[in-house]
Amino acid sequence: MVARLAKEGPVLVLNLFTRYLSEVKIRGVVLGEERYQEEADAARFLGFESRCLGELDVSFRRDTYRKLGNIFRPPVAEDLDWLPTLRQKVFAVLAELDYQQLYVPLGIGWHVDHVLTHQLFESWADHGNLLYYEDAPYCCIPHSTRYRLNELAIYRPANDDRSLTPVNESRAWWQSSTAYANTALMKNLKPWIVRKSAIPVVSFYLHRLMALHRSLAVGSLKRQLEPLVMSIDEEFDMKVHAMALYRSQFREFFSSREDCIATLLGYAQSIQGDGAGQVERYWVKNALA
Repeated sequence: MVARLAKEGPVLVLNLFTRYLSEVKIRGVVLGEERYQEEADAARFLGFESRCLGELDVSFRRDTYRKLGNIFRPPVAEDLDWLPTLRQKVFAVLAELDYQQLYVPLGIGWHVDHVLTHQLFESWADHGNLLYYEDAPYCCIPHSTRYRLNELAIYRPANDDRSLTPVNESRAWWQSSTAYANTALMKNLKPWIVRKSAIPVVSFYLHRLMALHRSLAVGSLKRQLEPLVMSIDEEFDMKVHAMALYRSQFREFFSSREDCIATLLGYAQSIQGDGAGQVERYWVKNALA
């Protein structure tokens, strides 16, 4: 979508959490100056402007988040108390811009920084120019989008959309755990005994995380959303190349370019069925709501 919009006019990508206290490799992903260059390379390739707000990345922001498991749990009280300050900073930037559409993460996967960014715009839920994008690569894990939407929205998927079909919770957990075990993030663990030991630990963690968010979805305030599925066959090669420019992250999530293409194709087929081309899916306010 960035590639398509950049042909029509200026595109601004606003990155919020871009400050690191030190350059380290933490939990398999490089956090440091390298990522600024990666962003610049992608901006140059796709033709967008990039700005960084310089807020601390989650791994350095609170002591609670030093435990990996807490990064995918609900934001801590200190973050929620700080959210109005962050909102004021972001909205001050937006107030100086003349723009047609605003793309905000849906928060799939429950990464704290993604969730906080989503929450910044909760009061904008009724704006027609607000689109939610599906956070990759989390959206490629089975049931991850459905679980997130169940917390936020009343929605109706298309008839051939398998990605949002409710299934037995035990089966959903098993499918999610199996998919996660096959990611490069897990396969990159060395030696093999560490990888084998990590899989049941991660599976148990996913079981508890899914149960937590099922409980949070009960009784939560829902907005009405509908999917907007966009074919990206013409731009797909550019998409994969741009993703690969984020080298420090790409190699941790995908074992190769071919692995990336296969993962995204599986995602597209879960939305539109076998034989579908590559797609991106967004969520917008239901026009009849």
